[in-house]
Amino acid sequence: MRSKRSQHDRRRLGQVFLRDPHVVHQILLSASLTPEAAVLEIGPGRGALTGAIAERVSALYAIEIDARYAQALQQRFANTPHVHLIQADARHYDYGQLPHPLIVMGNLPYSTGTHILRQLFSYRQHFPRLVVMLQKEVGARLAAAPGSSAYSGISVFFQYYADIQSCFEVPSQAFTPRPAVDSTVLRLDPFQTLPWPSPDEPFLFGLVKIAFAHRRKTLRKNLLSAPQWTLTEADLNSIWDDLELSRTARPQELHPRQFVALATAVQRLLPS
Repeated sequence: MRSKRSQHDRRRLGQVFLRDPHVVHQILLSASLTPEAAVLEIGPGRGALTGAIAERVSALYAIEIDARYAQALQQRFANTPHVHLIQADARHYDYGQLPHPLIVMGNLPYSTGTHILRQLFSYRQHFPRLVVMLQKEVGARLAAAPGSSAYSGISVFFQYYADIQSCFEVPSQAFTPRPAVDSTVLRLDPFQTLPWPSPDEPFLFGLVKIAFAHRRKTLRKNLLSAPQWTLTEADLNSIWDDLELSRTARPQELHPRQFVALATAVQRLLPS
């Protein structure tokens, strides 16, 4: 019964465990660790990456949601004072209570990876870089260039805040239990100063959500159909001319800086 329950919990959390030492080595290289570095590991699980990190840094904070793995790791590192195990849900954790700066590393659960990243980005000023493993398709969306089929609202969100590089892909056989999909490792370097700052970020990302609601429609049609706005064709003609946008442009064609300019222009036309 316990085995069946643990299997169910792993599926629910999207948990798979890294077992390939070559992949561990590649992740360490991608993080550019130094002996003085302090690291935050998300989801250490059975500790394949944890032990390797602990050997290379001055401090390691590891957050694990599963009590069994957290307790096992606490016992394993009981005599390693610079390793701190925290049993908590990384989707809701208050990262502001940890010392910083911290380099973030981890094999993020497939089902909650982007949720965890969004929470981490709420504290992005604490993290000079993040090196994380995600499901391959999710990683492709985060790093996608404008105009590509994978480019979406989530691409705009994370690329607004950080420079994103795809480091390498990880085949499914590197994990146990073996998942049905491959993974990818990304490096995200949050901007110290935003290159295209928006005066109203909630409005910006609300507009991005509307823009991508129907990918096959033009950007103009998506904005005109937004029920919360009273935009007219004349309004959009003026904006499109000012921003030099094509009348047939689709949302996936706009760079994050263009979305910032578009959101700012749209908001100026709306009643305060």
